[in-house]
Amino acid sequence: MALPLGAGTIDVSAQVAALLDTGDALSFTVPSWNFSINAGNYGLPVYPTSVGFTFVSAPQDSPGQFEAVLESSDDSVSVLSSALSFVPGTFRGPGYSGAVSVLEGSLHLSETLSQQLFGSSPAVLFLLNTGTALTMGLPPYTLQQDLNVSLGGGGLNVGAPLGGVALMDSSDPPDPAATPEPSSGLLLTGGGALLWALAKLRRSKLSRGAEGALEGDSYKLAACSHAGLLK
Repeated sequence: MALPLGAGTIDVSAQVAALLDTGDALSFTVPSWNFSINAGNYGLPVYPTSVGFTFVSAPQDSPGQFEAVLESSDDSVSVLSSALSFVPGTFRGPGYSGAVSVLEGSLHLSETLSQQLFGSSPAVLFLLNTGTALTMGLPPYTLQQDLNVSLGGGGLNVGAPLGGVALMDSSDPPDPAATPEPSSGLLLTGGGALLWALAKLRRSKLSRGAEGALEGDSYKLAACSHAGLLK
């Protein structure tokens, strides 16, 4: 079920699918308290130095084109992934079993950068659609349930208890005067269009409206891509 959304931002945590046009993005609040507690118990650094994520959607007709951006809640530091595309996989769960499309990636952080991203409040992971329009989601699961994030460091790896999900619609006209200079932690490989999209993500403050604990039925992810088994 495609859910066309108007200009601006909207909380889509409880929705099962959303239509993303070119330049639209889904944002996910990613707290690190679970990793910090476990790391502290083992005497390890309390900020994760690796972030892995897997988003599972209904089968897509094309691989799509995405950028993943991990940003601090105060917009001061951002890290950009390499280009991402969907790969075919298989999912088994109580609500659905069958073919899926899988979007997965990882980010490696220094301890200093990790503290800047997670130190004061949860970070925000943006999945930015840089390709053609597509519908993302795996009904009957919600968009909040479709993403798994793992935080690692020092030999420890834990799942992040995600907060809410918001969608930013880029269809409203750009404000050239509001486009910022890249922040010190931003790793950019794209051009002006991507800079403008990131500027809109910062202005939208999606993280302010995407807080809270993970809700809904839990399910076990068993999506197998050509790269191997997704944890």
